[in-house]
Amino acid sequence: MDDAALELVMTTPDGAVAARAPLVKRITTAGSGADADLTIDGVPAHWITIHLEEGGASVRVLATGARHALAPGDAIAIDAIAIELARTSRDELEALANALAGADSPNDALRAILAAAIRAAGADLGAIVLGEGGAWSVALACDARGAALDDAETLLSDTIIRDVLGGGARVVASDLAASAYKGVASVVALGLGAAVCLPLKLDGKTLGALYVGSRSASRGRARSDRALADLGVLAAFTLPFVAQLRRPKTVSIDQLLGESPRIDAVRALVARIAPTDLGVLVIGPSGAGKEVVARALHAASPRAARPMIAINCAAVAPSLLDAELFGYRKGAFTGAAADRAGLIEAAQGSTLFLDEIGDMPLAMQAALLRVLEQREVRRLGDTSARAVDFRLIAATHRDLDAEVAAGRFREDLLFRIREVRIDVPGLAARGADVGLLARAFLRQAEAQLGLAPHELGADAQAALAAHAWPGNVRELKAAMRRAAILADGPIVRAIDLQLNAPAASSSIPSPLGDTSRPLEVARDEFVVRYVRAVLEQVGGNREAAAKQLGIGVRTLYRYIE
Repeated sequence: MDDAALELVMTTPDGAVAARAPLVKRITTAGSGADADLTIDGVPAHWITIHLEEGGASVRVLATGARHALAPGDAIAIDAIAIELARTSRDELEALANALAGADSPNDALRAILAAAIRAAGADLGAIVLGEGGAWSVALACDARGAALDDAETLLSDTIIRDVLGGGARVVASDLAASAYKGVASVVALGLGAAVCLPLKLDGKTLGALYVGSRSASRGRARSDRALADLGVLAAFTLPFVAQLRRPKTVSIDQLLGESPRIDAVRALVARIAPTDLGVLVIGPSGAGKEVVARALHAASPRAARPMIAINCAAVAPSLLDAELFGYRKGAFTGAAADRAGLIEAAQGSTLFLDEIGDMPLAMQAALLRVLEQREVRRLGDTSARAVDFRLIAATHRDLDAEVAAGRFREDLLFRIREVRIDVPGLAARGADVGLLARAFLRQAEAQLGLAPHELGADAQAALAAHAWPGNVRELKAAMRRAAILADGPIVRAIDLQLNAPAASSSIPSPLGDTSRPLEVARDEFVVRYVRAVLEQVGGNREAAAKQLGIGVRTLYRYIE
């Protein structure tokens, strides 16, 4: 990216980016006319001029002569078009670098890069696509406002993406209606006006593609050399994170942390059945680590060379779940603009993990049973079946026997998926494992967030042991990330965990509160109440409260945030 300091962003009432461009000229014109520097639909041919000034810019409306001053970060509205002056280039790169440094996962990093790519191109939408064996899937897709596109596959041109993945060359079409793609069905059906698709190459192999598109050819800056250069830089940024997404997630049996007898039994059963193709049903409460068990089974199996395919049946609308699992043919339903393989096909030679299978609709249960028995899958709208070879691991927090009795789950499917059952205990039933896992998650959070090492104080250990853990391992992991950030010094205290106090054992409230708490926990809770009372007495003046309490303002924040 170049050294331009400011750029102009124009947004329509529906949130679409009408134009985005750096201010490099002393005067920039905007309007619907062909001679305008920035072409905007739905405004006069000669609409406004933007004057670059020291420290900012001014906007002059040509029809009225009105002038508006703009400082960086300011926004105004003219004829329902929002106009914002934003910092760009090095500021943008610095913001992106900070976002990448703070990303907790490859997906978080790619989301930041994709948002920058959409801004750089002035596009309406963008996606990061992964290619594998002639097929492609969307790793991430969003619009100009950052909202996820749930129907991403129907909003992208299958032909353009396949050309890029197959040939390894970029496609730049600033006006699709006048390009070689003008007759492509998906381009016509979707009303695409412009698109850029860049290959993501590593060691000569095309791993995927970075795609940005606009529904109008007059929007965006895809044809500008600067925008293409920016997109090229951003495509390079995506490579290490795309490589991480494609890398098989290996969770070894040893990573099923814990020393309790119940987790020992889980590890032993995983080691015994992982090398087989037996169907496994993993039972346990939400947040207990059922997917960790599934990944350990896959990692220790002969199928570990290929990535495990996972989906949460409860997180996908029933109307979309069949298309996700079974795939579809072009034209099978409204919006099916191209053939698409489902997750069952994607799991060929690997493992398919169906989380929360107890939430799967009955009609889909029958279809899944047929796939398991016939070992073939038929895409929606297709007349022919495709042979599939995968291992199924399912998980649920529900009592499936009770669901069968209630008529909500097929008994024949239950018999088929429950060749082996693994029961994952809730965290409260694992005793001393709470402390062991807490320290492991604390180390993990410190590494991810770049924090100095901490130790668990005695009151924190007591609070961890006393907590009921309704959210199980997932709740503990969140608590340790929170504590790593909130701890002022090298010792994590109970207050840093922000756990709810355990309920009193008696229905008659004690004037001392819950007397089952450790003394240090009770002391910390009293200090919090005392500090807040003093703060209220001084009218919310934090400096005055800190002085009266004999502590620093920074220490005060620990008790009031």
